[in-house]
Amino acid sequence: MDTQGHNARVRSIPTVRASGVLAALAVLMAGTPAQAQQGSLAVAPIRPVVSVNVLMVKFVDQAADAIWTAAVKPPKSACEWEQVEYRATQLATTGTLLKVGGTGPKDMLWRDSPGWAEFADHMTDYALQAAQAATRKDLPALKAVGDKLILNCEACHRAFKPEIPTQGIATHLAHTSRSAEGLITTCR
Repeated sequence: MDTQGHNARVRSIPTVRASGVLAALAVLMAGTPAQAQQGSLAVAPIRPVVSVNVLMVKFVDQAADAIWTAAVKPPKSACEWEQVEYRATQLATTGTLLKVGGTGPKDMLWRDSPGWAEFADHMTDYALQAAQAATRKDLPALKAVGDKLILNCEACHRAFKPEIPTQGIATHLAHTSRSAEGLITTCR
């Protein structure tokens, strides 16, 4: 079996998918040529569809755990490093979503509060740094940015949600295993 060719094709899938998403976003942002020429493109507001709590438990917790787990149980294979990079990218994207707000009773109040966007932006920045560290397989850098990330998370929770309940939402998915704690799949 040609594993090098297979691995190259597998790695190119996210790149192709990301390119397609970026192209679609460019089309949506540009509107029609007539609208762009007239400057009359009306952008629909982004409407949150879940609560901040759901976003935190189902996305942020899962993604951040992978970074923190890798810092104490370092990835051993290229696949495991890729999983950390994937989760860090997921976390970075979620930082943007947090600035949209959510459907929970306090979510829009939090979104509009001083400091909320700054915490979300720091989370995004730290997550991007973690993704870069994972790409370079740089464990000291991953640990350092993981420390910054947890301090940011704790400060945000102190300011906005000190009780940190999950409201009964499951925090860890069944697809993780002992050999891949906090990761998406078990690497072979």
